[in-house]
Amino acid sequence: MWTSGLCFLWHWTVDSDLEQCTPPPPCPITYCHRTAMLSPGAVLFFTLILMASSLGQRTRKPYGSTSPISTIQAQANFNAQQFAGTWLLVAVGSACRFLQEQGHRAEATTLHIAPQGAAMAASTFRKLDGICWQVRQLYGITGVPGRFLLQAPRARGPVHVVVAETDYQSFAILYLEQARRLSVKLYTRTLPVSDSALNAFEERVRGANLTEDQIFFFPKYVSGGVVCPRSGRQHLQERAPAFAAFLYHAVQAERQQ
Repeated sequence: MWTSGLCFLWHWTVDSDLEQCTPPPPCPITYCHRTAMLSPGAVLFFTLILMASSLGQRTRKPYGSTSPISTIQAQANFNAQQFAGTWLLVAVGSACRFLQEQGHRAEATTLHIAPQGAAMAASTFRKLDGICWQVRQLYGITGVPGRFLLQAPRARGPVHVVVAETDYQSFAILYLEQARRLSVKLYTRTLPVSDSALNAFEERVRGANLTEDQIFFFPKYVSGGVVCPRSGRQHLQERAPAFAAFLYHAVQAERQQ
């Protein structure tokens, strides 16, 4: 097992505006407020939360070509109030090479959604090495119900999110796209997930030109998902995958040293 000593300058607090939450590039230790020692499981955690592209690939599509997610229809008559609440991440379909290498380290991950007008505030929880992590994101409005946007000025462009299929009570299938690379996520309210939801997810993964080998399943959850007492949380407020991109490249640079 390897660890990564990564240094972040955090200018914000738990209650900071989400528009001020993108961590800057690595900084000298003398200027840092906190140093994070991250295991491969931690890197995987943040990559999965913000997964929308293969961070290890930089293939560019011709200018003007159709964005893959633009052909995905959002859930008809999407209702953010009904979608609110707790969801458990069951599986991710993605071509990300890092997931292929580290997918076996996947840990239970809980998503909590709270509507903010037509937008949605998302909080993702996961315990890692005894520490409870919370990542906060804002799913910004696009003018189309069920379609959202995560701005990422320092990363590889915005992340487009589509809630493609949900019955609100048991399962939800989301698409995420960044830099024209697509991933698919399956969430459930409770376990076990139904066969019909799994079949719908697998069909959508195939429709995204992904294979069964590119589906990563998460381990079993305790009752109620990931429980994180407020006193034990480490907060990482994120508005987009800039942190995941930065983290990935920082780890790759360290491996090459």
